[in-house]
Amino acid sequence: MPDSRESLKEKNSRKARLRRCFSVHDGIKEYRPKSTRIKIMAVLEIFVLFSLTLFLIAVLALSPAAEWQRSLTHRPFLEYSLMIVLPLLFLIILRRNWADYGLSLRNLKYHIDIAMTGLLPVAIASIPFAFLDYRQWNGAFVLTAVRIGLIFTLALMLRDKPASGQNGAAAGFGVIWIASGWTPIAAAGNALSALLFSVFFLALGEELLFRGYIQSRMNAVFGRPFRFFGVRWGWGVLIASVLFGLMHVLNIGSIRTGTWQITWAWGFWTFFSGLVFGFLREKTGGIIVPTLLHGLPVAIANMFLGL
Repeated sequence: MPDSRESLKEKNSRKARLRRCFSVHDGIKEYRPKSTRIKIMAVLEIFVLFSLTLFLIAVLALSPAAEWQRSLTHRPFLEYSLMIVLPLLFLIILRRNWADYGLSLRNLKYHIDIAMTGLLPVAIASIPFAFLDYRQWNGAFVLTAVRIGLIFTLALMLRDKPASGQNGAAAGFGVIWIASGWTPIAAAGNALSALLFSVFFLALGEELLFRGYIQSRMNAVFGRPFRFFGVRWGWGVLIASVLFGLMHVLNIGSIRTGTWQITWAWGFWTFFSGLVFGFLREKTGGIIVPTLLHGLPVAIANMFLGL
């Protein structure tokens, strides 16, 4: 009997540790069932934000100001600024709590540690980009399989709060460098531009809009009734990922080149990328980790490739 009581105590203690691991960093308030009307209004809200963002990006991309800015920096800073500004305006106008939408620096060390731990598998998952055309179906199927594997890999690695991610970060940087073909490092100015754009505009903009605003808003009204490796999730992850994929299907950025076309293959595999980043948002309760793991591989590859 003493052994049985001790075993039960250890089991309860382990469950308590898991609850702390998966709940303390949760930026979503406890869910309470919402009426159908509230759910419909929330869906309309994210539809308006999504549609307005893509429309304004398309308009801005054709403007002389955006063309002048791209001629100077060779990167669409202005267009991606809208992905940051519009969700923040919605939060301000609607008087929402920013922390509920993943915008918080609380437990920053935890978030950085998670990001550095996850950098290695994310970097490895980026290698196929060096050999495949991500806008064609053959490349899309390979990238889809890689991202499904990446979700399970990250879930297994991050079941418990990692002790240190320094080794994973170093290995991740190395893998990205190798995949970049050992090309010379870009000039300092271009490297800084690549880092700023990839992390603080491209990744931050997309993560703020999709994982920050859309996913969080859907979580608030539909709840998170499911669990994946102990991490709670709900329809918000799926809805945000579908819209993330749809944005790439529409391929708005190509409008400025006059060669606009629908890219179904690109949208297909980016849906699964959305699931990866959505899982990380649910795991950590914020958008810091998905932003870093979205932007850093792109930034580092661009710096080594001189893009």
